[in-house]
Amino acid sequence: MMVPMSKILQKQSQFDAQQAEKNMFRKNRSVALDYYNGRTRQYTQDLFSLKLQNSIPIANINITKRIIDRISMVYMVDPVREYTKEDVVDFFYQKNHKLQRLERYTNLLDAVLMKPVWRTGRMEYDIIHNFEPHFDEDPMKPIAFTYPLSIRSEVLDDTPTMYAYWDKDTHFIYDENGKIQQNPDNPDNINFYGILPFVECFRDGKPEYAYFDTDPLLDLISTNHLINVSETNKMANVHFQSFGYLYANGSQIDKEDIDIGQDKIMYLGVDGALNVVSPPNSIPALSSAIQDSYKMLTQNYHLPSNFAEGTVAESGVALRLRNQELNDERKSDVARWRNVEKDLFDVEKVILLHEMGIDAGDLLSIDFTESTDVMSAQEQREQWEWELSHGLIDEADVLMQMNPDGFPDRDSALDHIFDRKKIEPMDDEEEEASSNMLRDALTKRV
Repeated sequence: MMVPMSKILQKQSQFDAQQAEKNMFRKNRSVALDYYNGRTRQYTQDLFSLKLQNSIPIANINITKRIIDRISMVYMVDPVREYTKEDVVDFFYQKNHKLQRLERYTNLLDAVLMKPVWRTGRMEYDIIHNFEPHFDEDPMKPIAFTYPLSIRSEVLDDTPTMYAYWDKDTHFIYDENGKIQQNPDNPDNINFYGILPFVECFRDGKPEYAYFDTDPLLDLISTNHLINVSETNKMANVHFQSFGYLYANGSQIDKEDIDIGQDKIMYLGVDGALNVVSPPNSIPALSSAIQDSYKMLTQNYHLPSNFAEGTVAESGVALRLRNQELNDERKSDVARWRNVEKDLFDVEKVILLHEMGIDAGDLLSIDFTESTDVMSAQEQREQWEWELSHGLIDEADVLMQMNPDGFPDRDSALDHIFDRKKIEPMDDEEEEASSNMLRDALTKRV
């Protein structure tokens, strides 16, 4: 039985709408990444003529990266993990660094994958933000992932874009034409891990309506765009209007030979005159508008309004009060990332078992260390004195806090304290007695 043409057209229309939505989704993520990486000229210059683009620099104020890095507080300090087998950490390469970047990408884009990869005898970590999930009956639980592989940064390289496919049973590489690349080490394209070796990361947890019911931080991107445009307008104002507009009038002025300059003498005839028109100064208004936009944006991300003004000297108490809202938000972030850590170790454990034939044990606990409070020198001294007087810390703890690079552990700090006590300077009475003994020895008759 032939399918009615009306139904075919309806399905095609639905497919076109879904494809348009997916294309917009990918475009928004690409734009967000461009703004985070400071590649914004192409979005700003479209609003200005080519002549103006060649006359002034296009502004690039990267507030996107500054805000994203500030609100990504979970991995600002490396967490402390406790394993049943402590030597398992020797296989993990730059894990904390990659997790910090993963947190920032997740906050920026929402919906990012982390993939542990066994390379050159160690565990490395790939962050995948451009991927396509595949589903079976459950629209919220992918059964497979496909994603483009990294490209070679060679001018003469003509290798086509390659893609990877993973499900719990199968893994293979294919090109943009769908041709599967043969792997002599795995001719049957088997996924030897038996699981999907990915960890899914969402900014606020997995969505409720659809798997990709997520968006990058569009308010942040649009405000960054607004500021770049305003800064470019301000630069044009400075460039074209800072010297005013010169004009000459009179009946005997030769327009062809007139030459204006600090070392020039101009003859304008009997009734000639040279004047300057100064336009109104709009720079303060533009600067104020930019600052107001920045301040309003910071409120969306639990940041104090003075964040837009840069770092200013404040007491530790004032800083804690200003950052209270941001610290409260961090608590829910820690709960989500604790689950990510557990899921990540489950994947690491399977990979180590297959690649090295070892049991990685268990992840007993993970302590997400609080960010260090900013204190003045006096506040820090008072804090140490109080903790010392109550027996909460000792001199070794103070040394490790003062210079964590110079004293990475208690043993090195205690050794330094012991050496210092061995060469303690003499007091005044001891020094005077020693001096008298030396004088007596030198003046004694032999």
